[in-house]
Amino acid sequence: MSAESWGRRPRDWAELAEPSNRPLYEEVLARLALGPGTRLLDIGCGSGYALRMAAELGAAVSGLDLTPKLLAIARERVPGAALTLAGMDTLPFADGGFDAAVGFNAFPFANTPETAVAEAARVVRPGGLVAATTFAEPERNESTALHLALEPLRASARVDGSHLPYALSAPGGLETLLATAGLAPVAAGEVPLDWAHDNTDRAIRAVLASGGGAMAIEASGEAAARSALAEAITPFVQPDGAVVMRNVFRYVIARRP
Repeated sequence: MSAESWGRRPRDWAELAEPSNRPLYEEVLARLALGPGTRLLDIGCGSGYALRMAAELGAAVSGLDLTPKLLAIARERVPGAALTLAGMDTLPFADGGFDAAVGFNAFPFANTPETAVAEAARVVRPGGLVAATTFAEPERNESTALHLALEPLRASARVDGSHLPYALSAPGGLETLLATAGLAPVAAGEVPLDWAHDNTDRAIRAVLASGGGAMAIEASGEAAARSALAEAITPFVQPDGAVVMRNVFRYVIARRP
């Protein structure tokens, strides 16, 4: 998936989409036991939401992303971060330069996830940690309904690229991926969280700001994408008009020998 897909609506992504995953970020950053001076690399850091949380814990933070418009927001959020415009399949860092690296829901979108994880393992020091997260199985995530609603729009127009949010979601998927890089799991778990928005429009904007949303708009136009999402989101609209979708994410943290 191209950088342009993720950069079509960067402010909506930063303000409506990324904050919904805060409980996941909190859990994983706590498990990494970050402290003053911990050298952390956030791979696929997006607009820097998790990066800012890590900096507030005292970590010396670096972030990498392929989307310039998201990195620009990350610079606003975390002025002291070292930010790099690059993809995750070839990291422009020396061996062993970090104490920990994390890919929050990033590795499924790598050109080759095994290569991306091997690169993450390479840039952490011996004994350092690599963390990976992703959705749990599609049927355990209410937001799957929205992904399914957009899929026919993308498929009918044969849009180039792929949208694979569940590529590593099977039980053991993350563990298997990390093992390909010779990493030994030290912690794993699940984090339930709500994607909650004040109204339907904000919920739809959050989805359209994603890579999959951008691809649907490119394929079939914004009106068609909005219409499909409005129908799919109806079961999750609360009596007060708010939208709540209950999701589950997995994480695995592994150590470089």
